[in-house]
Amino acid sequence: MQAERKISFYRALILGALLIPINLYWLMHAESLKPAVYSTLFTLFYNVTFSIFVLVILNALLKRAVPQLAFQPSEILIVYVMLSIGTGIFGHDLMIVVVPTLTSMWAATPENEWAVLFGRHIPQWLTVYDESALIAFQKGETTLYADRNLSAWLLPVAFWSGFLVVLLFVLLCMNAIIRKQWTENEKLSYPVIQLPLELARGGTGLLSNRALWIGFILTGSIDVINGLHGLFPVVPSFKIVYNPAPLFAAKPWNAIGWTPVAVYPFVIGLVYFLPVNLSFSAWFFHLFWKSELIFRRAVGIWHTPGPYRSYQTSGAWIALTILALWSSRKYLKQVLGWGIRGDPPEGAEANEPMRYRTALVGMVAGICVLVLALYYTGMSVAIAALFLLIYFLYMIALARIRAETGPPAHDAEWIGPEQLILNGLGARRTGARNIALFTRLYWMSRAYRSHPVGHQLEGFKLAQTVGASSRRFLAAMILASVVGTVAGFWAYTDAMYRHGTGTRYNLGSEAMRRLEVWLQNPGEGNDLMLREVGLGAGITALFTVLHHRFVGFPFHPVGYAVACGWVLSAMWFSVFLAWVVKWVILKFGGIQLYRKLVPFFLGVILGQHVIGGLWTIIREIVGGYGYRFFP
Repeated sequence: MQAERKISFYRALILGALLIPINLYWLMHAESLKPAVYSTLFTLFYNVTFSIFVLVILNALLKRAVPQLAFQPSEILIVYVMLSIGTGIFGHDLMIVVVPTLTSMWAATPENEWAVLFGRHIPQWLTVYDESALIAFQKGETTLYADRNLSAWLLPVAFWSGFLVVLLFVLLCMNAIIRKQWTENEKLSYPVIQLPLELARGGTGLLSNRALWIGFILTGSIDVINGLHGLFPVVPSFKIVYNPAPLFAAKPWNAIGWTPVAVYPFVIGLVYFLPVNLSFSAWFFHLFWKSELIFRRAVGIWHTPGPYRSYQTSGAWIALTILALWSSRKYLKQVLGWGIRGDPPEGAEANEPMRYRTALVGMVAGICVLVLALYYTGMSVAIAALFLLIYFLYMIALARIRAETGPPAHDAEWIGPEQLILNGLGARRTGARNIALFTRLYWMSRAYRSHPVGHQLEGFKLAQTVGASSRRFLAAMILASVVGTVAGFWAYTDAMYRHGTGTRYNLGSEAMRRLEVWLQNPGEGNDLMLREVGLGAGITALFTVLHHRFVGFPFHPVGYAVACGWVLSAMWFSVFLAWVVKWVILKFGGIQLYRKLVPFFLGVILGQHVIGGLWTIIREIVGGYGYRFFP
């Protein structure tokens, strides 16, 4: 029996490792070459849902033909976690940012004087400087595998691959330490994992559920018709997006910006599993942010709308971390004591993914390696340590947000650690070299929509739920981190050498233009922005206290923390509809009706993820841009 379990575990590892590069190749075409649907903007990735759905169907056939070879739920979930981590690494705010920053000096011209302004601060080995390799990368119609192209990428890719793998391992250690408190003691709900868990655990039973297929057909039919309309315009389509911007053309109303009224069924399905006060808070505070924009323009307190909202979000995320750690202080003190002394009680570590001492040593050693790596690039130790400290505060908040509430998206754009450092210390005290090297870390700070840290913690929760070994899930996640990093660099660079960068939006140039502003206009800090951070933290702390003190308090602190992002701007109306639907169900049908309708809403998510994902594949085969179900 033990030998059979090992074989099945290795089988799941191999399958997950093979599917990661296939999925990343798919995403490269769907998100970058011919942007269709940005899977990695959401908490649940449609490409992973699609892959697991196909695996479950094939497994159902395998059960009938050769039952002894069928996959167990734990194996399917290992594949799910591996694909989620691999996809998160490649996501819209991580690998898609890393690679362009390695080629950003290509955009240096005599006019912008980048080479003079900050070229001397960035080590040549840290980026791609070979002119012929850069020309081929931009123009395409060649191959990555030419000796000169490969050699140009070898050193920077090796360095950043090692850095990223160590970073993900540190986060795994952090999650291993906090896992028990959040999962077993506080019993957080982990809403994001409901669909993959039910698919893996329910198998043919879930797939034979009539309510699931009603939801699937309902949303799938919309995508079928809209997809056909994209190929054949004569076919009518369902209009699911209305742009009210023309109604707000005059000042101060035009400050509201992009606020579409859109119906996305999969968002309604995801939000169905959220607490009612969270879904209410998400759309309410999004409209609150918008009304604040109008008010500020009306009274003349108008800066740029993005920064002040981002800084309030930054304060909210930091407050969530501090409050979560404070509520776990007794547990953390106990576990850290066991880790330092190496004397946990017998059985205390029985279900843990790693020993407490291993997790503690791995976390500390990993952070030291990261600081030394940044020091080796030229960054000062103090600034590197401060950057990583703020970054890890955000990561704890992100893991907590997903574990406690699981919103459909968790936007946090432009709140990176360098923003707080520069506004706190000022550009002069931070130093030109440190500021220049911040651009190499833009992938750690641009946004956190696709980050793997939440998927790591959810992997441990899935292992506990199905009674599987958390250490095997840990091994799978480490393997996925390595394979996802290597496959991510391959998928991006291989595609660019074949197709070229063309006129695509260059995130590397975005980082460099920001650096240009910092170095040309060095400041002494920005008290206004830091006050916005404090305001965001204070509001979050107040809502947290009231949320725990008063039953039925309508505002959830996480709703405030995630409400201002770009993705929420696109889906706020769908969140509103989902809140109305769930409120009505609970009001008039109670918890029994809510549970009875769970398969239907799982089908709603599944239908759009599967059919919408299928259209991205068809579009690649037939050519053109075609239909995309979001945005």
